[in-house]
Amino acid sequence: MHITAEKIKEAAEALESTELKSFMFQEPTAGPLTRRRRSSRSTGRSRRSTRGTRRSTRGTRRSTRGTRRSTRRSTRRSTRGTRRSTRRSTRGTRRSTRRSTRRSTRGTRRSTRGTRRSTRRSTRGTRRSTRRSTRGTRRSTRRSRRSTRRSTRRSRRSTRRSRRSTRRSRRSTRRSTRRSRRSTRRSRRSTRRSTRRSRRSTRRSRRSTRRSRRSTRRS
Repeated sequence: MHITAEKIKEAAEALESTELKSFMFQEPTAGPLTRRRRSSRSTGRSRRSTRGTRRSTRGTRRSTRGTRRSTRRSTRRSTRGTRRSTRRSTRGTRRSTRRSTRRSTRGTRRSTRGTRRSTRRSTRGTRRSTRRSTRGTRRSTRRSRRSTRRSTRRSRRSTRRSRRSTRRSRRSTRRSTRRSRRSTRRSRRSTRRSTRRSRRSTRRSRRSTRRSRRSTRRS
């Protein structure tokens, strides 16, 4: 049999439960040198009492060992049962949490997929509508620009034509005025010439008449 710390503790506890501890660990006290001798009867009784106490301590030790073994077994069984129950409960909770998390993740994934699809559709619709609106606006702006360009070109052409016509009219008026002035000048010159000629002729005729008169007078 190996002496272990547990056995020593058990023995100390058994000694504490009995009266042997107080008897065995009593310190000797100084008394009178001459002691009375005890009788053989008292010694026999004390020996018998010590034997009884030893037997009782042995019984108590055995009973404590049995109780300790039983308590250890019961505690081991209870701990094993509790461990098994905790393991089962933890496994069940883990399984339930895994299932719930899987279901929640599946639901969230489905919801996210639905939201993504809806967002994609909405973004596609908005993109198409924006593209159509931008195309319409671009076309309208192009048409308006073309119309404005055409109108400006037409207005420029019309202004150019009007300017040309005004220039031509001015030129024609200038030419006509020049011609009229020339004609008036010519007519004036001709009238002047004719008047001069007539005057000359009248002068000549007068001179001739005067000469004729003179000649008649002389004759």
